[in-house]
Amino acid sequence: MVSSEKRIRRIVVAGLLLAITLLLVFTRIGMIPVPTPAANATIAHIPAIIGGILEGPLVGLAVGLGFGLASFASATNPMFKDPLVAVLPRMFIGVTASWAFFVLRRASRRVLTVMLGLLLLLMLLFSSQVYKTVAWLGIALAVVSLVGAMLLYLWMRREDVQIVSLAIAGGVGSLTNTVLVLSAAVWRDYIPSEAGWGIGLTHGVPEVIVSGIVVVAVVAALRQIGQRRRGSSL
Repeated sequence: MVSSEKRIRRIVVAGLLLAITLLLVFTRIGMIPVPTPAANATIAHIPAIIGGILEGPLVGLAVGLGFGLASFASATNPMFKDPLVAVLPRMFIGVTASWAFFVLRRASRRVLTVMLGLLLLLMLLFSSQVYKTVAWLGIALAVVSLVGAMLLYLWMRREDVQIVSLAIAGGVGSLTNTVLVLSAAVWRDYIPSEAGWGIGLTHGVPEVIVSGIVVVAVVAALRQIGQRRRGSSL
């Protein structure tokens, strides 16, 4: 049974994250320009990921549903005026992120190393796409990706393995958004399957990278604040 205190906390967290999501969607703050054919990467799905990791799949589902409804209400692209594309896929963003973190937070370093390698591969694929548009930026992103992966690996070997778990969970939530939305768009005949693959690579990969970084920073900071408060009350 969930205590009344935890239930109230989940409601408050869900409401706060939902408000942030609506702000990101309706003000367009949540759209980050990137040098790809898709032009923008969204961060409006990140509150759903954070909600799922911090408070479980139900909160993640609620915030993801809010993101989908906001996307549907503000849509200018015809495919996002379809609730099967704009709303339904977004409901699973925080759910998959929550499950991924639950599984990986107790995973061995070997498993996390493999997952980190897959993330690095995605980053390098994105760098190659950027290289075709802006050569120097593609090279810079590849170098940053390699250095970042190495730093995470060393951090995981020496410190808390949950840092890598958070990054991977953030990536899983972001991939859920990309894969399910594009799959629904192809299924509903808004885009051909070939275009879906292209958008998934050029649009989805930067979102995975941004999601991993933001989720690690925000969740780690919130946990430190929570630990300090508990320590001060002793």
